[in-house]
Amino acid sequence: MKKLRFYSVFSLITLLFALSANAQTWESFDTPVTTNLILYDISFPWGQETIGFTGGSNVTYNGKGKILKTEDGGETWEVVWESEVNGTGVTSIYFETELIGFAGTMGGDVMKTIDGGINWTVSDIDADQDQGEITDMDFYDSDNGALISQWNGIYTTADGGDSWTQASTNYFGGQDLAYADATTLFVVGGEQKIYKSTDGGDTWIYSYSGPNANMLWYNFGVFFLDADNGVVTSEEGQTFITTDGGDSWTLSTIAGQYGLMHGAWMLDANTIYVCATPGEVFLSTNGGTTWTSDNPQDFDPSYYKVKFTSNGTGFVCGSGATGGTILRKLPTVDGVNEMLVTNLNIYPNPANDQITLSFDEKVSGNYTLNIISSIGKLMYSEEYSSLLGKNSIRIDLNHFSEGNYFISLERANEVVLTEKFQIVR
Repeated sequence: MKKLRFYSVFSLITLLFALSANAQTWESFDTPVTTNLILYDISFPWGQETIGFTGGSNVTYNGKGKILKTEDGGETWEVVWESEVNGTGVTSIYFETELIGFAGTMGGDVMKTIDGGINWTVSDIDADQDQGEITDMDFYDSDNGALISQWNGIYTTADGGDSWTQASTNYFGGQDLAYADATTLFVVGGEQKIYKSTDGGDTWIYSYSGPNANMLWYNFGVFFLDADNGVVTSEEGQTFITTDGGDSWTLSTIAGQYGLMHGAWMLDANTIYVCATPGEVFLSTNGGTTWTSDNPQDFDPSYYKVKFTSNGTGFVCGSGATGGTILRKLPTVDGVNEMLVTNLNIYPNPANDQITLSFDEKVSGNYTLNIISSIGKLMYSEEYSSLLGKNSIRIDLNHFSEGNYFISLERANEVVLTEKFQIVR
């Protein structure tokens, strides 16, 4: 990332794996770097949990960059790119697929790879202006994305990062951004401010300021599960929760947290993770009403991002004197329903204008069919009633773009089957 996509993402995760949020613990994993490293961001392409990337810098300002990659779900990491040039420190990273990814730097450049991080091309998104640090970057789909530049505010792309356009009315000082749906974005930053865009990031309006805005406190993280539910992290335990798409925000304070809280993630409307400095992960299982510590506090590192993969595996990245910090929390399987649907088949695959989904049903009943994009956005959802035995559904794809998708069947709040297909035109 971190949205309409996150409704599908984490309803799918929660249902498929019946996550018990407290059952697993956060494990720490070493990197091959033996010197100081601050890992600012981490990204796992959607639809898999094996290949991931994290990026950072040796120091907090004008640093030298490194990008690390895992191909075994975070067990081991290797350096795939590094630079000895000041200003190349990586402050944001986003991978759309296992091959295509972007990284923003302290010097204001955007780097792109199309070969899984082996080679990177560097571009200056605005040759007429110095950008300062690229503090965050996110994409809604393979074409449409947005980033925050430290000095010049928000930029958007509609061509997969080939070109970037500065927002018409802008918010400067942003720290983090998030898509709530295809055209609605939120950005947070200085003076505890929250800004909202409803036109894909071109214009921005003020949404909210926290109670300590006059003390120049910052909001650092923002995440939206869907168009309604979102969370913002701030300082000294303050979080802000919305359930109405940012029309109103409710302050929720984590007792005993006296530092900066950077990252946030929602598995569903109730299950929220945030990470903080000093290093600690907090968890709410009631929509932010109360919070508990989900791992022991470590005063040495700062934690910057908490993110989850498509199978419900959590990752945290942060600083560390010897190679940065990477934590992982595995999902817990807790009573997945008996497989009532079998012999799922999608054809043709690849498809053009329509697909047919066929399956065998052991017990007739109602279920939900979801189609999810390769980066986790819910593209289609429909309720169906199945019959005992063979079932067949035809789905029109003319309103879908080319790309990879996942189709899932949910019954009684659990995903019983999921499968991947491709649209090619």
